Amino acid sequence: MRGDTAVDTSVLVEALLATEHGRRFIDMVLAEEIAPYTTALNVTEALYILCRLLGPGEAERRVGMLLDSGYLMVVDPRRVGRSAAMCKCRFSVSMVDCHTLALARDYGMPALFYRVEREFRGILEELEEWVGGSLLFLVDEG
Repeated sequence: MRGDTAVDTSVLVEALLATEHGRRFIDMVLAEEIAPYTTALNVTEALYILCRLLGPGEAERRVGMLLDSGYLMVVDPRRVGRSAAMCKCRFSVSMVDCHTLALARDYGMPALFYRVEREFRGILEELEEWVGGSLLFLVDEG
């Protein structure tokens, strides 16, 4: 993994929870091996997930620290909205995942997910073809 990378909510959550895989991702960012991009919709979803897990105050604190760090480029979802809609029309995956995939497609970068999403099984090659690049995963489930 090198260079600009579209990062899914699942990776943001792992980083914000400082799990083993999340820390590995953070280390790659700090070492400037990857430059993470995501959409505001992914950040909103991460905030929601953390709120459910840790409560609103801690969720706001952690997401705020991530955004204030300057390491994460947040793209307005309107910049990829048309492509995300076409993704959702074509594939039975979540709209937020479609925003990550559309970001990768429109910006010419790989997309990074925590693991292969259930909805991705059986269509990985089609998704990669649509994106025009690689789908990467922090956890290889073999």
